[in-house]
Amino acid sequence: LAIGEAGAKNAALLAASILSLQDHDLADRLDAWRKHQTDKVAETPIDPIP
Repeated sequence: LAIGEAGAKNAALLAASILSLQDHDLADRLDAWRKHQTDKVAETPIDPIP
């Protein structure tokens, strides 16, 4: 679950998700962060090779 930088981020997100079950402010902030991350993803993949 926590191998390397990506794993550490995933572990932190899992911990935040668990804590947000009892902390509504944290739940709102986590939802906003997830929405922001989703909104940053392009609708159509960009092909780096012309």
